[in-house]
Amino acid sequence: AYHTQVTQWGTTHGNNTRISENTPFPLKPGTATICSGECYRCRTHGHTSRDCPVTPDDPIRLD
Repeated sequence: AYHTQVTQWGTTHGNNTRISENTPFPLKPGTATICSGECYRCRTHGHTSRDCPVTPDDPIRLD
């Protein structure tokens, strides 16, 4: 269902459209909801990105 939603989003908005409140992108199942206090480096809760315990070489890290 998620891949179908992403494909539909691309068809509706185009693949180069910037995501905004007017063009909301489907959330991937299992990720934190928007504005829920998730870490921006590893997508989990319980700490901020500044205090992320995931090591820089870990593939889960986003930066």
